Amino acid sequence: MTWPAVRLCTGASMPLLGLGTWRAKQNECYQAVKTALQMGYRHIDTAEFYQNEKEIGQALLEQFTAGLKREEVFVTSKLWNTRHHPDDVLPACQRSLTDLGLDYLDLYLMHFPVAYARGDNFLPYDDKGQASTMDIHFMDTWKAMEKLVDAGLVKAIGVSNFNISQMEEVLTNGRIKPAVNQVESNPYLGCHRLLEYCTAKDVVLTAFCPLAKPGSKEAEQYGVASLLQDPVIMEISRKHGKTPAQVCLKWQVQRNVVVIPKSVSPARIQENSQLFDFDLSEDDMAAINRLDKNGRMVWFQPSETHPLWPFNEEF
Repeated sequence: MTWPAVRLCTGASMPLLGLGTWRAKQNECYQAVKTALQMGYRHIDTAEFYQNEKEIGQALLEQFTAGLKREEVFVTSKLWNTRHHPDDVLPACQRSLTDLGLDYLDLYLMHFPVAYARGDNFLPYDDKGQASTMDIHFMDTWKAMEKLVDAGLVKAIGVSNFNISQMEEVLTNGRIKPAVNQVESNPYLGCHRLLEYCTAKDVVLTAFCPLAKPGSKEAEQYGVASLLQDPVIMEISRKHGKTPAQVCLKWQVQRNVVVIPKSVSPARIQENSQLFDFDLSEDDMAAINRLDKNGRMVWFQPSETHPLWPFNEEF
């Protein structure tokens, strides 16, 4: 069975469901990607920052050797904040390609709009926990990313954690249009304004943390730990004979938002994929939309004083 996909502005298809790999430890990540591909997933989301691209590459190679075709799998990676200097963009992309064992990426995203200090220390924080940043505007980085498309190393480029004003800047001043904006989103963080904007501009929205990191300290800290026990979600899940997680993911998919739930558990990876045999009603969708309470967990606080920190504006 081919799972539904959304069409990018490039004409390419991007599966609406992918496997997220943030914080997936190395061997666990290899097993998770292998399991997901065997179950029918055709979209893997990673990043240099996750430090697991070699393991993902190993799993991809095994599946390609077993007969899976490269063009059947959509692979996303991301340019980390310490690689924003235009001279660092090509080497960073080439490193990801080498680690993944690929000739090209389907999508390459700028991970965050703020440039951190150059180098291999991914988190260059001072003794007060503030990020050491560079005076490089994301448009300079974007222009270097456009050259990756010209060189055939990536099929599409996009952004992540960009607000509407920042997206407007890229759309106005860039030569190549961003195909995707990947942001944190779940029923408690609907990003309704951003989704409306992206839809109007033919940019696809991808949701990371679509289940609000159940069981995590961050979920407790930011008041979203109860998402999968929310009475509205639970009632809708009972009605459809589905789990609360499946309802949360389906809500995004029906908004044409790509979801990349991260899991290393085969049972969860399978559960997260069982979204395409039911539909939420208009009333269900409206009820979930009303749960929004700006429940953001990922704030990139070490750069919050930087003028390009994106979260001063409503998403």
